[in-house]
Amino acid sequence: MQRRTMDGLGTSIPLYALGAIFLVPLSIGVLLVSSNADQNDQANQISRDLASMYAQGMDFSKSANQSIANRVAEGLGMSLQNGQGVLILSKIRFVEASDCGGSGDCANQGRTVVTQRFVIGNAALRRSSFGTPANIDTLTGNVGSWATDASARAQDFHAKLSPGEFTYAAEFYALARESRTGVYSRAMF
Repeated sequence: MQRRTMDGLGTSIPLYALGAIFLVPLSIGVLLVSSNADQNDQANQISRDLASMYAQGMDFSKSANQSIANRVAEGLGMSLQNGQGVLILSKIRFVEASDCGGSGDCANQGRTVVTQRFVIGNAALRRSSFGTPANIDTLTGNVGSWATDASARAQDFHAKLSPGEFTYAAEFYALARESRTGVYSRAMF
C-alpha cells in the first residue's frame, strides 16, 4: 500500500479552497433565485384565486370577505396585514354611448375605465397599474362618474373588451422576505 505524501495534501487544499470561492456564492445565488421563484408562484396563485372570487360576485366591501382575502394570502405564506402586502381589486369596463345618457359630456366613450376598486392591506406599498380613480365610494368601492371622469380611465390595460363588457382584475404585491423589493402579480377574469 502506498501512503499519501504531504505534497499531495498540500496541493489539494488550495484547489478545494479555489473551488469553494466559486461554489459558495453560486449556491447562495441558486437558493435566493429559487426562493424568489417560490414567492412569485405564491403571488400568482393569490391574485388568480382572488380575481376568480371577485369575478364570481364576492362583495369585497364586506369585512368578512376581506378577511377571507387575508386568509387566502396567509394560507400561501404571504400576508396582507401588518403592512406586508396589498391587494387591489378592479372592475374594468368599456364605455359605450348608452353609458353616457343624453348628455354630450362623455369624455370616456370608447375607452376602458375602472368602475369599482377595493384596496385591502397597505395601500402605500404600491399603486394599481390601472391608475387611481379620483372619486371612489369607500363603502361600496364604486367609482363615481366613471363615464365622464378622466381619472377613471384604465391605464396599462391592453385587453380588448366589447361595448358593455366587464373584466375583473386582482393585483397583489407583497414585500419579499429576503430582499428589499417586492413580488407583484396580477390576474384578470
